[in-house]
Amino acid sequence: MAAFDPDECYAKLMDETCRLCGGDGRIGNALGRSTATCPGCHGSGRRADTSARFHDVTKTKASHYKPTVAEAPKGPRGPATAEGAQLAREVSESVVLNAEAKARLLAEIINHESTHGRCTQTFMKKIRKQARPGQPNL
Repeated sequence: MAAFDPDECYAKLMDETCRLCGGDGRIGNALGRSTATCPGCHGSGRRADTSARFHDVTKTKASHYKPTVAEAPKGPRGPATAEGAQLAREVSESVVLNAEAKARLLAEIINHESTHGRCTQTFMKKIRKQARPGQPNL
């Protein structure tokens, strides 16, 4: 068995024509209107030596693994109008709602104010009905 000689291997590669372009160094598109440099041989017409151009693309630096900081949500954090603030206070003081439902209703109040500009009477009745079930909506 013969020993591996990298120089001989490289010389053999340089003698072989490119598989993509057939040695022309150019590749045409399917319509035949334009040509471009062959990506396999970069225009030389000979097979490229891939061992010399190998580069490691693994991420080995610590900077690649920075923890991502969650961006704070933009927009209002609480109701902007007096009606919305009163409604939010009623929701937060409710004894029948759990914490998840209170958070959902508060987000609904903020969203309603951002789209409508203020809390409508119908919306306030709807929220109060959820915050105080069984009691009249005043």
